[in-house]
Amino acid sequence: MDPLSVVGVLTGVAAAVIAALQLHRTPRRRNAVPVVPPSLVVPAVEGQPGALVVPVLRAPVGRLPQVHGRQGLLLDLEQRLTEPDGDFHVLGGLGGVGKTTVALALAERAQKAGRPVWWIAATDVQAVTSCLLALAAELGASATEVEEARTGRRNAADVLWRRLEERTGWLLVLDNADDPATLEVAEAPVRDATGWLRPTTSGLLVVTSRTVEQRVWGRYGRVHHLSCLSEDDGARALLDLAGHAGSPEQARAVSRRLGGLPLALSHAGNHIASPFSTEQTFPDYLLALDDRFPRLLGSSGAAPSIATTWEISLDALAERGCGQARPLLRVLACLAPAVEVDAALLDDAMLGEICGGEHQVRPGLEALSSMGLIEVRGPTRTARSALVVHPLVAEASRTHVTPVITTVAIALMRGVVDGRRHDTPSDWPVWQQLMPHLRALLSLAPAVLEERALGELAGVVSRGCGALRASGYYAAAAELATLSLRQADVLGADHPRVLALRHQRGGAWASMVHAVEAEAELADVLRARSAVLGEEHPDTLASRHEFGFALFEQGRYVEAHRCYEQTLSVRARVLGADHPDTLATWHEIGRVLSIRGLLDEAEAVCRSVVEARAQVLGPEHPDTLASRFYHVRAIGDLGDYATAEKGYADLAAARARVIGPDHHLTLRTRFNMLMNVALQGHTAEAATGMADLAAHQSRVLGPGHPDILLTRSNRGWMLRDLGRHAEAEHELGTLVASARRVWGDDHIYTLDIRYELARTWRVAGAHDRAERELRDVLRRQVRVLGPAHLQTIATRYEIARVLEERNLQEQACREYRAVIELYRGTCGPDHPQTKRVEERHRWASLQAR
Repeated sequence: MDPLSVVGVLTGVAAAVIAALQLHRTPRRRNAVPVVPPSLVVPAVEGQPGALVVPVLRAPVGRLPQVHGRQGLLLDLEQRLTEPDGDFHVLGGLGGVGKTTVALALAERAQKAGRPVWWIAATDVQAVTSCLLALAAELGASATEVEEARTGRRNAADVLWRRLEERTGWLLVLDNADDPATLEVAEAPVRDATGWLRPTTSGLLVVTSRTVEQRVWGRYGRVHHLSCLSEDDGARALLDLAGHAGSPEQARAVSRRLGGLPLALSHAGNHIASPFSTEQTFPDYLLALDDRFPRLLGSSGAAPSIATTWEISLDALAERGCGQARPLLRVLACLAPAVEVDAALLDDAMLGEICGGEHQVRPGLEALSSMGLIEVRGPTRTARSALVVHPLVAEASRTHVTPVITTVAIALMRGVVDGRRHDTPSDWPVWQQLMPHLRALLSLAPAVLEERALGELAGVVSRGCGALRASGYYAAAAELATLSLRQADVLGADHPRVLALRHQRGGAWASMVHAVEAEAELADVLRARSAVLGEEHPDTLASRHEFGFALFEQGRYVEAHRCYEQTLSVRARVLGADHPDTLATWHEIGRVLSIRGLLDEAEAVCRSVVEARAQVLGPEHPDTLASRFYHVRAIGDLGDYATAEKGYADLAAARARVIGPDHHLTLRTRFNMLMNVALQGHTAEAATGMADLAAHQSRVLGPGHPDILLTRSNRGWMLRDLGRHAEAEHELGTLVASARRVWGDDHIYTLDIRYELARTWRVAGAHDRAERELRDVLRRQVRVLGPAHLQTIATRYEIARVLEERNLQEQACREYRAVIELYRGTCGPDHPQTKRVEERHRWASLQAR
């Protein structure tokens, strides 16, 4: 049998995972009929961070060996395909007991019967989520639903099950879910049956896992506890693989010695059948086991037997002069199991440090492949060569890793990201591709990591979090930083790399509407960095900048403005006026000026930042586009709607091209464009556009995302202005509760929705109710935003309208005069808003006479 066949048989029979030390939780994809490696689940289209490479989810039945001893179980499961019982079925047992083999046999029978079959390698949370979301997409879920679910802003399992329940007669296999946590969604345990695992009569859901406790799987999980094969069945499995190696009795002896564990039997048969093996017969193989590893193989556990079998293969390679195969396997085992390791990761110079020179790397990898210890895939027209280490091989090998090994593994990661930027869209797919391997390294015990290597890993992870944040994956960034902090805490609370991870987590939280938690986190980081690094260190200034952002996201604009001004002053002096970090703070000042209603200043600052960023970063860098957005917004706020309309159109096209059409910032540009349309009097057109946008945002961002609340609330006032008062009141009334929950009572957006609801009551004639609401909103706006903020002025204007309609003309005129002065000072005498209020004042004055 050729080496690649050896690899295929071994991988097909094996069933295991990389230790329960894996600490992940994230989503992936789904669908279709094709298969494989979780490493294919990352964004891969330049400029479109949300685009995923669709994995193949077809059951790899070509790897299926002859099945022995499982006929009764297979018949039972086959019947469940025809007559679903409403449960999901768990094939549980010891690692290597043949759970995957049973699942493959079932998949083959289902395929022959013409049933849809999907196969997912459930070795980590990210792999499961990505593949199942890919399945959902194949079954009809929109790209926006998938994107939103992938980034953690929507329940990913709901997206899948909505489509699965529309089909019947299917088989879905979640293979190697040794840690049930990999199947959790929104941190709900699998026994709740609310995530990936749910009761169904539409098809058959099968899970393979080492976990056999019924309490873990819950009342809907039917556990089939697989035991090892009988001596006779084990002998037949060995003879299938190495029929030349001896008699049935000799095969039974090996089967007995290996305890009937299918994975050990498979590896033994492949080892004996290999032309490179010294042991060519069953008696020789038994002798090698007895001679070299009697203590391990004499124990009651099966895992040592497996490990010993693989060590025999490594010993055989060493005897042939390929001793470098062992440390190479150890390094590969540190990376994500069952995930393709791109050849670009395998820097020969770095690996050569543990192989006796880089010229030894390629022969060592070829030797591992020849023994079936790694699988080589590719190259193809679209992908380079890649290696895959089976989870069980990785698990066994990880028990032997040393600080020397882990230092090399981390150096491989560092080498890939050297020269990569977190804010460059073309680099985002590379960062995404590394995420499974970073998570695998984060599952290593600190005891096998040198302090320097641990610090380097934390540094790479911190940069990876920055890339996730820049590409819009805030939840993934927060989760990755938290994982790393659990491992890196041995470095000490004030270690610079620990503080960098906390900085990234705080920034991600602020972008996820967890600004209060972000403020507390960043305040601690800021204090620590000031003490450890100094008040004017660039990292300290970065945390001060993020602290200002946390204040901004809470609606505390005056405090945020003050924080940004202080940070800008120091950054300009320490880093230079044109440094990207300095420009970032200057950008935020323009943003806060705009939201505070200081429009002329905002327009001037935003225009200057656009020019500076275009020169320093390039005209289509994501940061430059962000500054263009706020500059266009300031132009529109100043009343130049025609210029703003063109600016938004150009910006929307640029953002769709650079960061993708479904990125939340691209959608925010569409929102502002529609607001500009409405302000020009095209309310019906804008309302229709807002409805479409809200539906799009709901699919992409999730129904509770703050941007959707803004879209719906603005559509609400448009409906009112179109005379659809009842619809407007219902929509806005519903949104007030959501806004209070998301932002709090005093946030600018909450107050704005309450303002629009009060306007709706006024138009409907409920003047007392409207005035009470408006005056409470005004008190809060004056405290939070100041008396000259545009929204504060708008509320005073609306109170004047209420007074006028109640025939309190003198009071209304006083309010109108105050509003006119505020608008003249804020927007200028020629602004449309100023002129509109002047017209209302003239009318009210006439009525007062």
